[in-house]
This record gives sequence, structure tokens and C-alpha cells, in this order.
Amino acid sequence: MFNDHSNGPSRFYQLHLGGDRNFCYLLADEVSGEAAAVDPGFEPDEMHRIACERGLHIRNILITHGHSDHVGGAARLMELTGAKLLAGPEDEVAGAVSLTDEQVIELGALQVTALHTPGHSPGHYCYLFENRLVTGDLLFCGKIGGTGPYFPGSSAEQEYASLQRILKLPDATLVFPGHDYYGGDGNMPCSTIGFEKQYNPFLTVADFAGFCHLKDNWAEYKKEHGIR
Repeated sequence: MFNDHSNGPSRFYQLHLGGDRNFCYLLADEVSGEAAAVDPGFEPDEMHRIACERGLHIRNILITHGHSDHVGGAARLMELTGAKLLAGPEDEVAGAVSLTDEQVIELGALQVTALHTPGHSPGHYCYLFENRLVTGDLLFCGKIGGTGPYFPGSSAEQEYASLQRILKLPDATLVFPGHDYYGGDGNMPCSTIGFEKQYNPFLTVADFAGFCHLKDNWAEYKKEHGIR
């Protein structure tokens, strides 16, 4: 799958390149051709080919979190491009330069802002590029990322706080997740903050206690509401 969400001078490509319905992304300034690759998990050669085909030069590789399905192709993409790898230091991604919260990454005349959003992992980051937010495994369309024993270092409390943080963005902000996990009818590769506020069950609960209750009973909730 290749989705083009470009607008004006900014290039934004959403790519399905293997894994468990993983999404990876190319963000770029069209004028300069300077680009960032986000989460090159499985097919870095193909990601590089797509960038070159469109006249883009990958200068930075941005990691949302250190799980293997998101960072697996990073070393190879660095070899191909000479790009700098950036990730949250808490996730200890090999070869990465440490990000800081609200750090700005320059792409020609455009900027990407890195937002520290721990929860699914301690070093999880989202990336805001104009009106588009790459959410990694913090927020999916209609769902959220997992916490618990299967995700060492994860924290439901931190995840809840991180979700509340990004919900302060404008409702029209586009949400681009790390996986194509939408469980409703039809195809939904991206969403908006406003849609998630209204329809994501984890974001309509009254408080943290309700959030945890839903996480603990998610299988039953999905069955009851016909969510895949």
C-alpha cells in the first residue's frame, strides 16, 4: 500500500512495507528534497528506492519506539543514505542520537517536532509534521498501543498521560499510526484527533480508572461491540 498525503510544499507518504500491518513514512520538503524516514522496519531498500524515485534525500531516520518491527531496517537504511538515526534514549536504539522532548528536526524549509509520549515504551515519540501526527504505537485508528508484561518498560499510567497530551492538538490534526489496526468496517489508514476523541473507546472513558478497566476487559469489549 502506498498512500500519498502530500500537501503544498510538504511531501508525506504512508507505506505498507511488511510486518504486522506496519506503516512506515516518508516526510519531506519538496523544494529541497530533504526527507525523514519514520520507522523503517522491514524493507529499507524499497523505502530508499521510493524516496530516490521521487527525488527525495533521506537525511534523518526517526524512530517512534525501539521495538524490532519499527527499527529492524534502520541500520540498513543508514548504510544506504548516510542518514542520522534519532530515537528516544530510554529505548536504547543502537546507533541512535538521543531525542529530547519538543526537539525540532529541520527538513529544508519545513520542520518536524518530536513529542515524547511514553507508555507503550519508555522512549516512545510521536512526530508532528505540519498538521500530521505520526503516532507510532501510542494511538491507532480506533485503538491504542498495548501495555503490560508483553511490553517491558510499558506503563498504562504514562500512556494515558501521553494520550491526553496529544488530544490537546487541534481536532483537524491528522493521525497516522504505526499499524493498520482499525477494527471497524472498511479501510482506515489514517484518522483525525477529532475522530479519535469522539469514537475511540479508550479516549471516551471518564478517567484513568475507566481507561484501565477497558484495557483489562478489551477482549470482551471487542466481542460485544463487533470490533476486529
